[in-house]
Amino acid sequence: MESPRESATIVNDPNREEENVQSETTSLLQKRASDVTGKIISTNVTLFVAGLNDAALGVLIPYILPTYGVTLFQLSQIYLINCAGCLTASFSNIHVCSRIGTGGTLVLGAVIQTLGFALMYWNPPFALFTAAFFLTGMGGAYQDAQANTFTTTVDNAHRWLGILHAVYGVGTIISPIVANVIASRTPVWHDFYFVMLGLGLLNLCLLRWTFREGLFKPNKRNASGTAASELKATLSNKAVWILSGFFFLYVGAEVTVGGWMVQFIVSVRNGDPKEVGYIASGFWTGFTLGRVALADITHYFGERRMVFVYLTLAVTMQLLFWLVPNIVVIAIAVFLLGFVIGPFYPIGLYVLTQVVPEDLRIGALGLTASLGQAGAAAFPFMTGAIASRAGVEVMQPIMLGLLIGIGLFWALLPRQRAISL
Repeated sequence: MESPRESATIVNDPNREEENVQSETTSLLQKRASDVTGKIISTNVTLFVAGLNDAALGVLIPYILPTYGVTLFQLSQIYLINCAGCLTASFSNIHVCSRIGTGGTLVLGAVIQTLGFALMYWNPPFALFTAAFFLTGMGGAYQDAQANTFTTTVDNAHRWLGILHAVYGVGTIISPIVANVIASRTPVWHDFYFVMLGLGLLNLCLLRWTFREGLFKPNKRNASGTAASELKATLSNKAVWILSGFFFLYVGAEVTVGGWMVQFIVSVRNGDPKEVGYIASGFWTGFTLGRVALADITHYFGERRMVFVYLTLAVTMQLLFWLVPNIVVIAIAVFLLGFVIGPFYPIGLYVLTQVVPEDLRIGALGLTASLGQAGAAAFPFMTGAIASRAGVEVMQPIMLGLLIGIGLFWALLPRQRAISL
């Protein structure tokens, strides 16, 4: 595999500087981190909030079930509704961004997401509680797409993407601990969403402030007149669909194991829900450390090669988690599983910037990021639906299949110079 450092890089074009001033992310010109520090901080806060939200539901499942008196199948519909919100964002992202810009789309997503948190905290009937996940899915997907798109425009993007998604991982570490403490030591588990509501408002204010210049101005690069043609070209690109499949399965695997492992350990391994909630934090801790520790190693040895190495290790850890009925072994295995699969998301985003033509990258990054969020909803729903009939142990073969599928999509990815730029 050729080194990413030998691949075509994005260069500054002076003729487009004036156009770039008019609106946020009007082109993918590389920015110095020191010039966009505020935006880097705010997009990292956005991903931190996303991590908190994504990792909480799995810990709260044992408390939600008796509160609403629902079955696993009914509960798993939360993931389906969340998926619908993500898919809505996936295919509207280019059009929304073309009209209100990157900053405007981030702020819109934060508003929608915060409304969802407010509805969850209200402790509404189950139907409305479920509907709130459409809002958090849609709002989160808009923000995820634009945060990733923006980060790829910063110098040394592979490193900043690693940091961005490590911050997401920090949120996933903290979330199970906070959710477990609130749910197990207070009578009102949904108070967790009061915390999320406060952080959602903070996130909204930060985005509104740091992206205030050109906020809600249409992107000149993909203005409404060309948004439809850009979407068509993006959907016609083979590499975009391969990477979309990779992200769809990967984020699905990540959230499936994070969301259902506690219920598996409680139901199948007879663990105490007050204690095994911390094993979920162990998974997300490994996940976060992997994104930080493996970023430069992966870049040095080559993204294509190292993903296959990590997948081999991940399958080994998954089999230990599945087949060894020992809580200590399970805790170690899920920590290491998180460690080796954690870097996949930033790796995939970095490779996308190398194999997809520059004029399609905004649409491609938005589509793949949003479809990843859809995978985060679709596969946990499928797991819950099957588990309602066959038992939660079905999570294990589903996870193994997802890891194998990730490898197949990665193998299909064209070499970096195989795409005509």
